[in-house]
Amino acid sequence: MNILMMTSKNDKYGAQRVFIDQVSALRRLGHQVVVVGRGEEGYVADSVRSMRVEYHGIPLKGIGDILFLKRLVKKYTIDIIHTSLDRADYFGVLLSFLTRRPVVSTMNVRRYHIGYRFADRIVTVSNKQRELLLSNGIKADRISVIRPWIDAVRYSNPAADRRDAWKQKLGINGYTIVFCHISSIIPQKSHTVSIELVAECKRRGERPLLIIAGDPLLGDYYESLVKKISEEGLEENVYFTGWTSELPELLSLSNFTLLPSVHEAFGMVLLEGMAAGTPIVARAGEGGSELIEEYGTGFLYRPAEGVSGLADTILALWRDPDRYKELSSKCRNVAMTEFSLERFGKQLVSLYQLIRE
Repeated sequence: MNILMMTSKNDKYGAQRVFIDQVSALRRLGHQVVVVGRGEEGYVADSVRSMRVEYHGIPLKGIGDILFLKRLVKKYTIDIIHTSLDRADYFGVLLSFLTRRPVVSTMNVRRYHIGYRFADRIVTVSNKQRELLLSNGIKADRISVIRPWIDAVRYSNPAADRRDAWKQKLGINGYTIVFCHISSIIPQKSHTVSIELVAECKRRGERPLLIIAGDPLLGDYYESLVKKISEEGLEENVYFTGWTSELPELLSLSNFTLLPSVHEAFGMVLLEGMAAGTPIVARAGEGGSELIEEYGTGFLYRPAEGVSGLADTILALWRDPDRYKELSSKCRNVAMTEFSLERFGKQLVSLYQLIRE
């Protein structure tokens, strides 16, 4: 099958990581993939080219880009147009109208837009997104929940040299419990919750470390986090890494993966944490909570209850090595079996085949 994949952002978090995983899965399953992104440089462009997949960077702004896309569809005899994020979704719908090729849109964020009304199918990564679409009048038979796949082998086998380098840099041996919060440094990711949780663990006699991986390490929100860390007396307990591609190595040094964010469609980092064998913590009612509710791979943060009880629950598990080891193994097994490349690819290709009939 020949597939044109389109996205309108070139950054390195969340939705784009899911997009890259879709491209990788389809390519590994033997399908021809051509990718169009917004601009020639950036995370998506670099990642696609590293897979030896053809990439075209365009502005996604006007009629000239539509005509270019139309030529691509003809040149590669495209069977399916698959888009990600608002601008690409709108261009995909228009391109579908002009070329009579079906268009699939992946809803990577919990935000509705009118373009979904015109897509042949909408892929969501969580049931929370599906509920949002239904509430906006999208019929159930046009929505498919297909969660991303995870390279579990990569996360369960970190590079030893890079792992050791991080271990030394972070001074891991000086701590009794390690948490990892991977996300952009923006308010909706709720880093303050993770900081409060670590403060509670410290008050309960632990020597905790919170690794915060992401950027930007500047601006008002970042400064507010630094201030809160100081107020909690956690200057020696929180480490900002900035953005890094060495997440498997960081997660291999961690005991729990945290993502208590709001408006979270799914939380790919939670799945990565599971693959690394760390129990996870997600905010109740958000996309990531489904992993915990369906598979029992961690704990829910409930804002109304605060972090005190959550800290007790986490430490009770951590202080029982047998129970912790059992849950750690369960996390790895779920990631390996339920979120495999084969499972993801078959679901996606089955959807493509269905709408081509």
